[in-house]
Amino acid sequence: MSARAAGSRPGGTGGIALPVFLGAAGLGISYVGRSNLLDPLVVSMVLGVVVRTWLGAGSRLGPGPALATRILLPVGIVFYAFTNLNFGKVLELPASMSALLVAVVVVFFFATLLLGRAFRLRRQIAYLTATGSAICGASAIAITSRAVDAEPDDVSTSLLAVTFAAVLCLFIFLPFLAAASGFAGETYALLAGSVLQFTGFVKVAVRNLPYLETTSSPERLTSLALSVKAARYLVLIAAIPIVASLARKRLFLPAALWYFLGAGAAGSAMYAAAPAMHEGLAPLATAVHSASWSVALASIGLQADARVLLSNNGAKALGVAVLGSVIATAVFFVGYRLLGP
Repeated sequence: MSARAAGSRPGGTGGIALPVFLGAAGLGISYVGRSNLLDPLVVSMVLGVVVRTWLGAGSRLGPGPALATRILLPVGIVFYAFTNLNFGKVLELPASMSALLVAVVVVFFFATLLLGRAFRLRRQIAYLTATGSAICGASAIAITSRAVDAEPDDVSTSLLAVTFAAVLCLFIFLPFLAAASGFAGETYALLAGSVLQFTGFVKVAVRNLPYLETTSSPERLTSLALSVKAARYLVLIAAIPIVASLARKRLFLPAALWYFLGAGAAGSAMYAAAPAMHEGLAPLATAVHSASWSVALASIGLQADARVLLSNNGAKALGVAVLGSVIATAVFFVGYRLLGP
């Protein structure tokens, strides 16, 4: 049997080498660039879209990209949850900050969903944009995509919209508002951890304070912001069944939820019983989920249509992501004045 015939056979592995190569390239670019702005998942997906566009919409890549997505997304969910879904760390936040964070994230999530409906955005794109915006960017989109049966175009459109909104917040919106309001560095760290979508962007924000006074070291500010950002991962426990049920118009608990909860419970138990062991395994788990999701996102990019990204849905998704960020930031400002963590 020819290689071409084998590659086109259902369930075969035709085209698997290309997404693996692009995923590795995305990781490599992020590592060589040494910038927290270069999220490997976003880079890998963009590479996939670029290559797909170059090859042409009629190109046949075989079932490899779809197979890689189907296998590697659950693998990434398990190792991501083991590292990041840590119930113990969340309990370390002060009660006032926890209340403020809940208010910001809940409003962020549901406001984005409502904006998606108001803009008549495709439902799957709205669901992914809401989870990616309110919780943890590319990681939340990767996890939720399985729960809502999203198409590659849905994932690509929502991820690019969330990324663009995050860039606007990081470099323009948040620094201007914080400087105009006279925030201290510590408050800005809380704001960044509560609103910014990507962990790497949170690190960049607190290491480049917009001329704010602070009494804390850069390391302390980074730790504070990341502890707030980590607490947002818990929201996925509620967000996954919510969007999965909305997508099917009935109560539905997808397999992604159980992968996420099981691995998170295991990681939390190890953190409580043997924190040194958990810390030792965390880099390995991070490497595994970064590698698996980079290949999966490259595969999604290879299945996406660049024309859809530039379509009316793409523009609507961008507007929804930006407006959702504005609303979440406003909630933080009001809540901070009221609660004063």
